[in-house]
Amino acid sequence: MYLQSVGFRRALAAACILLLGGAFSLDAQSAPPRWFTEMASEYPDAKYLAAAGSGSSRRGAEDDAAGGLARLFSVKVKVDAVAQQKYAEFVKGDKAYSESEMAVSQTVGTQASGQFVNMRFSDPYTDQNGTVHVAAFLEREPTAAIYRSLIQKDLAKVDDFSGRAASASGSLKRYAFYDAAYNVGLNAERLLSQLHIIHVNTARPFEALLDLTKIAASRDREASRLTCAIDITGDEDKRLMGIVKKALESVFLSYKADGRLSVKGSWSVEPVTVNPQFKSVEWMANISLYNEAGAAIATFSKRARQNAATENQAAAFAYREAEKALNKELVDGLNNYLKLVVTGQ
Repeated sequence: MYLQSVGFRRALAAACILLLGGAFSLDAQSAPPRWFTEMASEYPDAKYLAAAGSGSSRRGAEDDAAGGLARLFSVKVKVDAVAQQKYAEFVKGDKAYSESEMAVSQTVGTQASGQFVNMRFSDPYTDQNGTVHVAAFLEREPTAAIYRSLIQKDLAKVDDFSGRAASASGSLKRYAFYDAAYNVGLNAERLLSQLHIIHVNTARPFEALLDLTKIAASRDREASRLTCAIDITGDEDKRLMGIVKKALESVFLSYKADGRLSVKGSWSVEPVTVNPQFKSVEWMANISLYNEAGAAIATFSKRARQNAATENQAAAFAYREAEKALNKELVDGLNNYLKLVVTGQ
């Protein structure tokens, strides 16, 4: 009986020890990390960029923290989506850029993204209400090294395109290279603005190496020389000519009777009988844009039918549809030609 009592007391004591040990362990786990109460103590500003996030899950907290980190950039750095697309086209296939560097240029500082360059997360902390908290952080100097490499490559690309512009024959080709230099320069400028936030001492030496104002002036000078003559048969009232002028002005070309470039083609709108309940017209357009050497660089060709209550209404619809299609195809064709001049692709 005595031995049983001793055994019972020993077992009870062991159980109490385990329970107390578990309680102490639970208290230790529930203590918040240093960054939660004072971010600078864990991630000092001189060495890190950091932001806290929270959510109902670890993934949600990480997304929120990444978004907070991205906002440190986006409040100061504007992103031009068209310029970013052009940049990607101009450097695509250039072996000087790695795939990871291309991803950096396209994503960093533009959105809350898991691809944010060099970003890491702390261990999660869950508070008494079940909310998960995480810190997202970048170490300044290693991240600055990645930016420095990218900016150097972009600046080399800008110099290459500017040099090729200066030696190109014809204002249209010179415009193409200066425009490419400008758009790559915009990316370098954006990265440089971000680098100022990450590590200002690394950014400063690059400030005097990029002069976008000078590049833009050279591009605009060539654009001012790119006038375009227009000659479209069948366009007696010059209505289609007005549509073409508007399309050209949406890019950088202006009309001039003896322009260096030219738009030539034919246009017709003829009544046709389809159904006696309404009036119909059939329209046909064959329009091409020619460069300074007389080669076609963009073409619009279409034949379609429009219906309306009256013939005049049907003709009006024909001009409206022709305008929409012509604006897209001529402008797209011109942009594709400019890209081909620069990249050869």
